[in-house]
Amino acid sequence: MATSKLQSVRQILSFMTKGPGFDRVLDKLVVTSAGEGRCVCELKLGAEHQNRNEGLHGGLTATLVDVVSTTALMTKEGGMPGVSVDLNVSYLRSAKIGEEIIIDADTVKLGKTLAFLKVEIKNKKDGRLIATGSHTKYVGTG
Repeated sequence: MATSKLQSVRQILSFMTKGPGFDRVLDKLVVTSAGEGRCVCELKLGAEHQNRNEGLHGGLTATLVDVVSTTALMTKEGGMPGVSVDLNVSYLRSAKIGEEIIIDADTVKLGKTLAFLKVEIKNKKDGRLIATGSHTKYVGTG
């Protein structure tokens, strides 16, 4: 079952990044595991991911929190993408071009109308925390 969810997540992200929109910035994102309300991805940072100070762009960091946590939610039984009602990112340290990062997202709670998600972004080499995120999504039907 986990393999099926992993394949589905990879297909969804591939579809998202092949279009003409903003999500193309995630075309190098690699899903390493997905299932049971959790998704883990890796990304090797390139020039397209940097800010003017040559560090990881804050907007990309927020996008990673949004997309990877939503993907985690979609692997939970009954989980659907929903719409964001709150997204918070705490930026703890920078990452540079060539470094690899790990994005680990987990579904904290899936209720009838809201889903609560958390994300940690770490440096793959040394495990240092780069950013944390929380994401609340409306998943109701009304």
